[in-house]
Amino acid sequence: MTKITSENWTFCHFKTPELKAFISMCGAPDLASEAQISYVVTLTDLEHQELFQSEFSDLDHAVTCLNERYGHWEFFDAENPPQTDGCSTCDNSQ
Repeated sequence: MTKITSENWTFCHFKTPELKAFISMCGAPDLASEAQISYVVTLTDLEHQELFQSEFSDLDHAVTCLNERYGHWEFFDAENPPQTDGCSTCDNSQ
């Protein structure tokens, strides 16, 4: 079973026909030091409405959470999407 990793989290996610689960980054300014970066596990519906979020200061913890909660869903890799109908199936040799 394919999993989200620290190498693929920016372009891969888990999905069902109605939902999508992924990791994103967010930041908060800290006047006393550098901005604080967080990794957010997010669940959205088809209309991109957030249904759940959990914030982590460490990417590895966010990856673990995402895989444990949603790893049984369909894995989607945006860099290597499944073949679809369209121009890629056309014969352009004419």
